[in-house]
Amino acid sequence: MARKIVYLIRHGRTPGNAEKKYIGNGIDEPLCDEGRQEAEELRKRMEAQMPDRPDRICASPLKRAVETADILYDTNDIRLIDKLTEIDFGAFEGKNHMELNGDPAYQAWIDEGGKGKIPGGEDFNAFCRRSYTGFQKALGEPDRKETIHIVCHGGTIMAVMSELTGKEYFTFMTENLGGYRLELEYGDAGTFLISYDCLWSWNRP
Repeated sequence: MARKIVYLIRHGRTPGNAEKKYIGNGIDEPLCDEGRQEAEELRKRMEAQMPDRPDRICASPLKRAVETADILYDTNDIRLIDKLTEIDFGAFEGKNHMELNGDPAYQAWIDEGGKGKIPGGEDFNAFCRRSYTGFQKALGEPDRKETIHIVCHGGTIMAVMSELTGKEYFTFMTENLGGYRLELEYGDAGTFLISYDCLWSWNRP
């Protein structure tokens, strides 16, 4: 088995994020101006804290993740993994709580803890399985010791962290440009989480 250091990083802020809308797999929007500026500031802090570049950079193919990765790493060598995209919010896409308030289907989804059926959307358990499959693909060769950075989405990070730790999904809610540093043992026998640390401080002055 090989030791892997993995950074899970949520993409920068988008116009929909700023308006607290549900922005999932069904909306492919870029970063807003503030999101780009915040990503540039994070890049400078990352360069100061981590002068060594990762062995591999992976990202969701959605614009907000790719743009964030482009800013943070300034390279064309980014591996895009389809299964790392956000959940599809179906009928809730592009709307916020105030706009959906009073919708019976939305209320039913809220009553089920945000894990129930989304009209026209993706099944929650299927999304979690998909996200973890994408994470496993990002880990690469099981016998290679390396550092991997993955730029993806809040839901994707929650799904992966919940699977690795056995803790509740919403325990791992992550702000834009936040995330986790993981230390793993990865090989044919499975994936074992040794430790993890929160990266909230990355997007703070």
